Amino acid sequence: MDVEGVVGNPDNVKKLTAEEVEEYLGKVLEVFKKEKTLLELNGRIAFVGDTHGDFETTKAVIKRFFGVDHLVFLGDYIDREPVKWGAVYNIVYLLFLKQLYPKKIVLLKGNHESNHVIPCFPHEFEEELTRRYGSNRLHKRFVEVFSAMPLMVLGNNVFAAHAGILKGADRDTLRVIGKNDSVILKSIVWSDPVVSQVFRGVGDSFNGEELKKFLDDVDAKVFVRGHTPDLSGFSIYGNRCLTILSSRLYRGTGNGGVLVAMAEKNMFSVDDLVVEDFSSGRWRRYLVAKKP
Repeated sequence: MDVEGVVGNPDNVKKLTAEEVEEYLGKVLEVFKKEKTLLELNGRIAFVGDTHGDFETTKAVIKRFFGVDHLVFLGDYIDREPVKWGAVYNIVYLLFLKQLYPKKIVLLKGNHESNHVIPCFPHEFEEELTRRYGSNRLHKRFVEVFSAMPLMVLGNNVFAAHAGILKGADRDTLRVIGKNDSVILKSIVWSDPVVSQVFRGVGDSFNGEELKKFLDDVDAKVFVRGHTPDLSGFSIYGNRCLTILSSRLYRGTGNGGVLVAMAEKNMFSVDDLVVEDFSSGRWRRYLVAKKP
């Protein structure tokens, strides 16, 4: 099956054989290898939080926001699927889109895509691949693809990453760091704000002063992130940091919602973002709540 056949009808991913998936993993790997750890973007940007195997929501996001210049997914495409095989279909569909639209579709690495460096729990993806395709041989190929994914985006005065910041770094530093350094990953894909009730035992938590300094150093005004369910839909640290999750699994956590945030021009606070919610099955404007 060709790429366009999947893009035109996303449910065609359910018909793909292991051999077809493996072939396309090899192709999209070459696309990721050409990307830097930090991607610097211009134009209209939509940010999508953790989807965690919510294939139906991912399809709705693509339908709604495909017209933007860059559609940035913040990681965690696998595990915790709300419907059987959702994680497999979700990541395969996104990788097909990435191959066909490499500049428009941006897939950042989350902590679940970094399991090969820092184990996370639950991590069900290898077992799901085995059950779905009768073998775990695809898992190694997926790990190669995950290893090549970028970590961060800068655009429209927004810094975006899965979870955290790299304290002490400026923009030049972010341009040259590696994609799979365990110290970097602990900060970027594992960290939570100190105001969160989540304690993971890994990561480098950050407070408002540390975030402000980091954003100043990288010439940004706002941090858009996922990862932390109890902060989903909340703006924190002086309206400088917004957490969004985009899976139905988490629609009742934090301030609620299945969220996507739009940055159509330069942002100066979270208030400048246009946030939409899909938790009802229809897209609606979303009111972001504020925490100190």
